Amino acid sequence: MLKGQDIVCISSADWDAPLWTNKQHLMSRLAESNRILYVESLGLRTPTLAPQDRQRIKRRVKHYFLGPRKVPGKNVYVLSPLVIPYYRTAALRALNGALLRREVLQAVHRLKIHEPILWSYIPNAYALTHHLNEKLVVYHCVDDLSAVAGVPKAAVKAMEDRFLRQADAVLTTSRALYEARVAVNPNTFLFTNVADADHFGKALRPELAIAPEVARLPRPVAGYVGALDAYKVDFPFLAEVARHLADWSFVLIGPVGQGQPSTDLGDLRRLPNVHLTGYVEYQQIPSYLKGIDVALIPHRLSDYTQSSFPMKLYEYLAAGRPVVSTPLPAIADVALVRFAATPAEFARQMVAAHQENSPEAVQRRVEEAQKHTWESRIQSFDEVLERVWRQQRGRD
Repeated sequence: MLKGQDIVCISSADWDAPLWTNKQHLMSRLAESNRILYVESLGLRTPTLAPQDRQRIKRRVKHYFLGPRKVPGKNVYVLSPLVIPYYRTAALRALNGALLRREVLQAVHRLKIHEPILWSYIPNAYALTHHLNEKLVVYHCVDDLSAVAGVPKAAVKAMEDRFLRQADAVLTTSRALYEARVAVNPNTFLFTNVADADHFGKALRPELAIAPEVARLPRPVAGYVGALDAYKVDFPFLAEVARHLADWSFVLIGPVGQGQPSTDLGDLRRLPNVHLTGYVEYQQIPSYLKGIDVALIPHRLSDYTQSSFPMKLYEYLAAGRPVVSTPLPAIADVALVRFAATPAEFARQMVAAHQENSPEAVQRRVEEAQKHTWESRIQSFDEVLERVWRQQRGRD
């Protein structure tokens, strides 16, 4: 099912976003054997006047007039539709659905796409089903979108309930997402997030130099890699941890407020042992991880993170790093992770994790990460979708 196909992907992220998520990673790999029409984010959250949102709007308008544009060197075409970033009323949802349908159909016609797989990360795709002559409808549910900061919860739930009933297959990344959706669509499957294990494994190569921003920090070094958004990372919690371990260096690698412009890091910026690098290119991250003694997942415990499976978990493990996390339900069964619910206990677990850097411990982490790669996940998707497709044909 995942070779020689046309795939229309409705994403919740722009293709050239500073931090790639599972959407771009998966579609870039599927493009090796398929042709992808990648439809960029439709903006479930109403934009603010923050600089990040203004820049995003300007970029969207510019890209809209380009039509479907080919990504150099990849069999991917990116479409940047213009819709009204407001979904609270049924009338506006219907209008946005019509706008999305018109623009996608125009792109499909222009690219001569026939019988595509409709693969969506957001429920807005309900407006496209039965209009593309699609052979399969896949809802890849990687987050509880109704719990994301700033989105209209009731509207998102209404769209998702509709799309769940239309999808041929629902792929989820956590037990909580699975259990909430399998009751609506019995063709729901659980596949946790994975990592590019080979890429992050570069952190273990002797010839790779530690990034200078990390190399100059006093050891031990604790690090976080990813988007620094307040709805996800518990900054007051992390600040308290940093106070407990005043002799440690804490390095936070990633852009601030990319998904939540109102993000305020508060006391973290004022702590002398906390260092922010800003955005770092994906290709450079292994050199940063090489200089980190303990990798952190200090995520806030909320409705959103209750069903969130952080991609960074297996990325950290692939780099051989010990991991300390707040008790996120989705990763509670990963035995190689240390968990702590209070700053004091989190600090104690970090100290203990720092002692677990023997070659044997590093190898166990790498071997665990190698069980959760994009290659193995795509094979699993292929098998499941082939089975669902055959079931659908039998029913027809």
